[in-house]
Amino acid sequence: MKVFVVSLVLSLTAAAASAQSALPTPSTAASGSPAAASAASAVPAPAALPVPIATQARPQLPSGDSPHSVDARIESRAVDSSTVGEVHCKPLFISTIHLPEAVTSIAVGAPTLFTAEHVENEPKLVYVSPLTHEAAESNLLVALASGETISLKLVSSGTTSAPYDVDFVLNYRPDKSLLSFAAPLESVIPHPVSGETIAAPFVKSYPVRSSVRTVRPVTVIDAALAAQAELATPHWITADDLERLDKANERATKSIAAAIGRTEQVGDTMMVSYSILNVSRDWVQVLTPQIQLGNPLQKKPSKKGILAAPVSIQEFRQNVSKLAPGERLDGVVQFLRPGFKQSRETLLLQLATADAVDHPVMIPLPFVAPGI
Repeated sequence: MKVFVVSLVLSLTAAAASAQSALPTPSTAASGSPAAASAASAVPAPAALPVPIATQARPQLPSGDSPHSVDARIESRAVDSSTVGEVHCKPLFISTIHLPEAVTSIAVGAPTLFTAEHVENEPKLVYVSPLTHEAAESNLLVALASGETISLKLVSSGTTSAPYDVDFVLNYRPDKSLLSFAAPLESVIPHPVSGETIAAPFVKSYPVRSSVRTVRPVTVIDAALAAQAELATPHWITADDLERLDKANERATKSIAAAIGRTEQVGDTMMVSYSILNVSRDWVQVLTPQIQLGNPLQKKPSKKGILAAPVSIQEFRQNVSKLAPGERLDGVVQFLRPGFKQSRETLLLQLATADAVDHPVMIPLPFVAPGI
């Protein structure tokens, strides 16, 4: 019985060993068996991670061609023929010059470096731009319709990358200190109609235009008249006050009061500013001022009288000629002063009205005045 059990165990062991040897190996099954190959292909392979596409590189500027850095400016200037203004330009930019009046002609010193032009549709504008990318300088002359000229210096920085000021707009305006009397210098107060009562103004406004398109050169005498007109409260002197200064005013008209402004002298040429106020109740007309070199009245009756020599007047200005009650005018007279005088002689400014031409107001003047 034992022998039978042992032989049975040995036979089962041999059968198990032969069955194990008959099984295919993994490598053999993968290569030789179509079913194995199909099974292997049916197993999904692990998904591959996405590979990022390389970002396209931005174009780089060559060395030295960095972006332009500018500081745009809009500037306002006064028209002045005695100075040279600068215009800061840069390639690829246009500088615009706005003038207070129409441009008649322009001239560029270096037309190969800068271009300057103006069109008929915009006669007050001038456009300036560099023609070269290198640093450059030149000048520009602009002639205006009034005869005024503006001289400019054109400066271009070229294509440098350093920060640079560029004048985008230059506004030229008339100088407010320069007054132009474009209208005739006469009163704008109407004459009274018969039977009509007109209220007497205290001080009138003068016919000086506040906005003037055409800027003309102002002479020294015009500037002196403008300065005298700006005095709000001159020191008025009546005929009674003048009589105490000079006895020649004993019979002077009492319808006006006068005030002396600045008295200036260049060489033997003198210029005197004055103002006249109508202190009467009637209209008065002021005549052309006169200058004389005279002696005062003598105390003795036998020698009563005025010995006077007229002095030649070169030029004079008065902003009005007829004065309503309470109205004021301003004027300037320029004359050639005599080279010498006697000790008793006096230089006098003679102001007369049309209704009392034989009784003028005589105002003493200094024989020597400070220079301008």
